[in-house]
Amino acid sequence: MKQTKKKIVWLVVFWGVGSIQVFGKPFAEGPYLGQTPPGPIAKVFAPGLICDTRPHQWETWGSFSSDGNSFCFFQCGYVYITENTDQGWTVPKRIKSIPYKTAAYCCLSPDANSIYCAISKRDPRIKHYDLYRCDRTARGWTKPQRLGPPLSSQEPELGISIAADNSIYFGSGRKGGDGRSNIHVAPFVDKTWPRAVHIFLNHAAGEPGIAPDESFMVFTAINLPGGYGQRDLYLTMRLPDGTWSPPQNLGPRINSAYFEFGPRISPDKKYLFFTRSNGWWENSNRDTSDIYWVELKEYLPESYR
Repeated sequence: MKQTKKKIVWLVVFWGVGSIQVFGKPFAEGPYLGQTPPGPIAKVFAPGLICDTRPHQWETWGSFSSDGNSFCFFQCGYVYITENTDQGWTVPKRIKSIPYKTAAYCCLSPDANSIYCAISKRDPRIKHYDLYRCDRTARGWTKPQRLGPPLSSQEPELGISIAADNSIYFGSGRKGGDGRSNIHVAPFVDKTWPRAVHIFLNHAAGEPGIAPDESFMVFTAINLPGGYGQRDLYLTMRLPDGTWSPPQNLGPRINSAYFEFGPRISPDKKYLFFTRSNGWWENSNRDTSDIYWVELKEYLPESYR
């Protein structure tokens, strides 16, 4: 009789645990974590789910996979990923193999099987970062592996985004032939990146966010005349001859007196994701930043939408 009672108790406990998983409310549901799409004025992305808007909290570098079912982001020194399943979006999971605070800039690969980031292995005060990648396996995420030349150099590599064909766009401290730092692209050829090509934009440009089809790009520029803050976002479009159009400031509905950086283009090219910060890396008393998103329709010529 006692054994029968024990079996009944364990069955009840097991059913209870299973029912929590099956019938529990999902973290989020629907495209873009179920968020109401923004208009032409930037707004915080997924407040209370992804972004913690309270002081001294920060989220940056949000990126989606090409199918829109995985979202990777940086939060208070850690890298997280959430994924859309039949039961809804999963609670963000920390990528434990990416070391705390030594990493900066994270970007999800189009197939969601790799996470690219910049990691400092030297004195963090020098801010020298090389590009690394960790891969998804059956046992979890691998430790980050340095990509090496031409994606890493003796100069800091700052910011990264990936086109649908796996070509990598990144900012770099290396010279681009004009005596200044700028944006580079490493085309993906035969399952590797054989070279890095400098993109001349006539700006001190960095942190590129490339459209999936590489038809346009948003990047960060610092302290340019006519800007709205210390860091603003600019738009440039690829022209038929392969060059890039003169960059245009995206204006006050996106840029502010604060710092705008870390642009990413959504896989459907409809939205721009970026980070707005009041300067968390410079002043510990006001270290707040959030991921924002904005509809791109009004900012792009019709042929680029």
